[in-house]
Amino acid sequence: MGRWVNQSYTDGFILLGIFSHSQTDLVLFSVVMVVFTVALCGNILLIFLIYMDPQLHTWMYFFLSQLSLMDLMLVCNIVPKMAANFLSGRKSVSFVGCGVQTGFFVSLVGSEGLLLGLMAYDRYVAISHPLHYPILMNQKVCLQIIGSSWAFGIIDGVIQMVAAI
Repeated sequence: MGRWVNQSYTDGFILLGIFSHSQTDLVLFSVVMVVFTVALCGNILLIFLIYMDPQLHTWMYFFLSQLSLMDLMLVCNIVPKMAANFLSGRKSVSFVGCGVQTGFFVSLVGSEGLLLGLMAYDRYVAISHPLHYPILMNQKVCLQIIGSSWAFGIIDGVIQMVAAI
């Protein structure tokens, strides 16, 4: 009597359910691409305006430009791959690709969350201690805020990426 053995093998995840090239899916894909384009253009424009206008060279706008950069990278992490898979008809992603994409996603979301919390602290200091604000929020402190938000987000993402891979 023979034994049945499952010898199937796949080198990635098979994606099901979000897009199947029906009329409704084309509309949904178009909406996603419009939102992606608006987010892309809006974040690039915000970073450009903050860089070009000398009146916006304050720490609050520097934090906003970093937040826009993180958001830009976050949007560009997922949507282009999704669009490429939809347009090519491919319905799979490799294990390593999924792990790397998850790592970047977690890094950027973690960095954004930390930066938003630290930006709230910046506004608290500006409102509660307006005369001490230039002393309390100097260049060193503000660069530490940016650096720590990026560093802790990246550490979190690397931990998640290693666990996923």
